[in-house]
Amino acid sequence: MKKLILFIGTPLLLIIIAGAALYNTAGGQDFLIERLAKLGASQKAIDPEGLNVIVCGSASPLGNDPNRAQACIAVVTPEHFFLFDIGDRAPLRIAQGRLPVARLNGIFLTHFHSDHIAGVPSVNMNSWIQGRDSELKVYGPQGVETVVSGFNTAYQLDKTYRTAHHGADLLPAATAAMNPITLTPGVAFQDANIKITAFPVDHAPIDPAMGYRIDYKGRSVVISGDTVSTESLFIAAKGADLLLHDALSEPALAAVIAAIKASGNDRTAAIVSDVHDYHAHSTNLEAQSKKAGIKQLAFYHFVPVPTMPLIEKLFKRGISDDVILTKDLMTFQMLPNSEEIIVTEP
Repeated sequence: MKKLILFIGTPLLLIIIAGAALYNTAGGQDFLIERLAKLGASQKAIDPEGLNVIVCGSASPLGNDPNRAQACIAVVTPEHFFLFDIGDRAPLRIAQGRLPVARLNGIFLTHFHSDHIAGVPSVNMNSWIQGRDSELKVYGPQGVETVVSGFNTAYQLDKTYRTAHHGADLLPAATAAMNPITLTPGVAFQDANIKITAFPVDHAPIDPAMGYRIDYKGRSVVISGDTVSTESLFIAAKGADLLLHDALSEPALAAVIAAIKASGNDRTAAIVSDVHDYHAHSTNLEAQSKKAGIKQLAFYHFVPVPTMPLIEKLFKRGISDDVILTKDLMTFQMLPNSEEIIVTEP
């Protein structure tokens, strides 16, 4: 038995010694980092076949979870790549998902709360550096000119520095800026394969605010943005394959407000209490979705953020198991000539 232990232990000891030598010497470190870099570069990006919807941000500002970025939905097809809102930390999720930012066709904003626009300039910069060949179009309701003009101004010097450093051949200044396009309800973008339709939602006092429906080769997704439950949304979403809707859990929010009040912070409690007014309560959406013939309802932009399994249970209270609570980097793939929705967990 001792000989067997010695026989097994000797190779294991040699492996440990060799590993330590690799990790703790300059030559070994160079070898390891080269292999890791190649492995990272070879990782497969998303399969773009069909209509792909990637949750790049599922959080609202109410609650902090390092595993959730603020609101952002990506739509990828073989011919297209669009982003719908880009909140804080969402650019990191876009990078983690290896999404094709060099061919980003445009950004659609539902409204201009900070948690829906904070990541816009970062994505614009990354897309430019990756080789985007024209100004980035940013679509949104009235007011988008103000937002985009502000970002362009804020990053004007940065753009100048980078072009001077790397040269106009690599980073031409002419393609660095964003181009705002003001939308009204109706078709916002259309080509031979895809149609994006904007429709009004109710996020008062924010006015206008929009949701979007994307139709691609017989498959469809609707993105609510921030809104209470509205008839206009379910009319626009009729028969859709997938509805991504913001969701507020009344019992979870009540617990948050009670905790804030108990801490003596009445001012913050009052502000948080106002959130009831302009988000859809989770229990109000499933019946309307079924009535509208929507095949799959999924929640995102959670109010408050489900930072633990208990809060997720509160969001599921009063709804069926058919409703999906999204997570960052969850993917929905919808292939043409099919009714299946392939859901991939992160």
